[in-house]
Amino acid sequence: MTLSGRVKLWLMAAVVLSTFGMSIVGSAVTRRVVLQGIEERVRALAGIVAAGISPDEVASIPPGAAAVGDPAFLRIEERLHSVVEVNADGASPVRFCYLLVPTRTGAVSGWDFAVDGEPRSSPAWDSPGRPFVVSSSIGDSAPIATARVISGRPFACFIEDPGGQWITGFAPIRTSRGDVVALVGADIPYGAYLAEVDQLLLVSLVASALISLLVFAGASLGFHRLLAPLERVRAFVAGVSEGRVEQRLAAAPSPEYAALYGALNSMADTLQKREEVVRQNLQLVRDVSKQQERLKSITQVDESLNQIQDIDILIERILAEARVLTRCDAGSVMLREGDDLVLSFVQNDTLAKRLEQGKSLIVKSLRIPVHGRSIAGYAARSGHTVVIDDAYAIPADKPYAFNQEVDHKSGYHTKSILSVPLRSSAGRNIGVLQLLNPLNEDGTHRVGFSPADLESIAHFASAATVALERAALTRSIVLRMISMAEMRDPSETGAHVNRVAGYSVILYEQWARRHALPKDRIQRERDLLRIVAMLHDVGKVGIPDAILKKPGRLTSEEYAVMKTHTIVGARLFGDRESALDQSAIDVALHHHERWDGGGYPGDVSVGDDQTGGAAARGGEGARMAGEAIPLFARIVAVADVFDALSSKRKYKEAWPEERVLAEMKANAGTQFDPELVDILLERIEDIRAVSSRYENDPEPAMPPTVSGGSVQPAQQVAAPTRDPSPPPVAPS
Repeated sequence: MTLSGRVKLWLMAAVVLSTFGMSIVGSAVTRRVVLQGIEERVRALAGIVAAGISPDEVASIPPGAAAVGDPAFLRIEERLHSVVEVNADGASPVRFCYLLVPTRTGAVSGWDFAVDGEPRSSPAWDSPGRPFVVSSSIGDSAPIATARVISGRPFACFIEDPGGQWITGFAPIRTSRGDVVALVGADIPYGAYLAEVDQLLLVSLVASALISLLVFAGASLGFHRLLAPLERVRAFVAGVSEGRVEQRLAAAPSPEYAALYGALNSMADTLQKREEVVRQNLQLVRDVSKQQERLKSITQVDESLNQIQDIDILIERILAEARVLTRCDAGSVMLREGDDLVLSFVQNDTLAKRLEQGKSLIVKSLRIPVHGRSIAGYAARSGHTVVIDDAYAIPADKPYAFNQEVDHKSGYHTKSILSVPLRSSAGRNIGVLQLLNPLNEDGTHRVGFSPADLESIAHFASAATVALERAALTRSIVLRMISMAEMRDPSETGAHVNRVAGYSVILYEQWARRHALPKDRIQRERDLLRIVAMLHDVGKVGIPDAILKKPGRLTSEEYAVMKTHTIVGARLFGDRESALDQSAIDVALHHHERWDGGGYPGDVSVGDDQTGGAAARGGEGARMAGEAIPLFARIVAVADVFDALSSKRKYKEAWPEERVLAEMKANAGTQFDPELVDILLERIEDIRAVSSRYENDPEPAMPPTVSGGSVQPAQQVAAPTRDPSPPPVAPS
């Protein structure tokens, strides 16, 4: 509470207490004044009436009942009645006026009405004109104090009888000798006195309240004018202590405050300047800290990227990490194939949220001419990073334009685009990374990419270079091994092994989610599986051409030799120097096992020359069935057979998809892991997308192009139209 408020509160309390005290005192005074006024009135009234009645007139009234018709009695009665009528109105009305006389001869304390405004004379009045006999022994206990009767002066008193409570005035009628022969009485109801008192008290209270309000208002105004400058000073100091150093005190109300106000404003100026310096330093520290965090994050990402060996998995991870780094809602990677950019990877959180649980975003393969007017094509051919804040407001004179049809088909709205060309270390363009619609920390859209985003992407691209070159080298080695097998068996094409690898990754990811595997393990193992699945039949390099290329049916002896390709393939990785070697052994050795145990080669040891020799001669180990078969081998078995049935071979035509799926379901639980067949059917849309991507090409773009290359940071931001990102599902 402010100082002014506290003063007003205390002032109000003082006014209320003083009003209450004044009311109490006023009540007592009012009661006394009113009572004195009424007593004075009835005394005066009784005195006036008594002065008009002579003792002889009282003595002339006959005694007893005869008095009622006596002329003297009637005159006195009329006079008394007139007094009542005249004084019946007003705040204190006279209710009765009467003549009191002794009720019997020698009465010392008793008396009764002789004459009244209402006829009620006492029949016991037997001695008119007889004076009251007063005894000192009666004292003040008598209804009318005898001492006052003797004094001969009018008096007033309080009387309570069966008729009620009264304030009564008495005046004596005296003879020439001083004897009191009668009393004139006038009664005013006690209730009238109380009513008058209440009325006066009400008026008094209202007046007191009004006076109090006026006093309070005046005092409050005075205190406000007195304390307002101090209150402003107090509020100013409190604000400064809370950090509001930008506030200033207005013009001082008087010269006395001018110096104080000036000093305080000068202090605030100094504090504000210091605060600005501190704020700039803190912002600098925050900027440096954010930059360090970004660099640390990029370093950590670099470490994780260097653990990925398959280039497809790596590029997908690069896209995901780039989106995390810039906090983007969507993005895509397009790989260059000749004069086209082929959409290879797409991620879009907004569209993914619209899918049913367990479903993945599927994008059909899309080719974009490098020399067209697309944003990605311009980034690829110019080598410049393109920054767009508003895809729908690109100036017409720009060498690129946004294809709005992509948004219309997908139901997405592209706002900001960052298109980054990917280049090998030799400077050759290998594709484009596009990031769309950056977000704030709370998930809301922000307009445009910041300079920090561009700098981070440049550092990120540099960090991704080594991992991409290494993965490209790994892919190159894998493809050379596959090429060796292809020279022996034309069915083992790059397209076939890529489809098998792609199917296998889809099956594994869904299986891993069902079994609640940790995310980092899924990332690690899908990378291994992608590579070893491509190498599942590499052991065919050890099978003679006469058997591999025989157009007709194999004999039992030839088939036994053919089965040894699993042993040969496993021996290629027999050193077991890494997790990749072990996974490759599992897949190469056991991808022909059956769920019911009827497959080959069974539980054999690659490192055992004796067992290996037996296997090479057609011998087999103990039967291997169910979950005893390595998971990767079970997955590749499903993917390999599905692709073989779906593809054309020299000995068969491609089966229709319906027949292939029926065959897979028919063999679930016998030849294949039934859960994996169920996943195959569940994710058939994703399977079709992989099949479409690797239709005939031995290997789409990346390996040949990237081999020995890397992702380089963007050269120069080409005409940075400070606008945001690229399209949601596809490139622009």
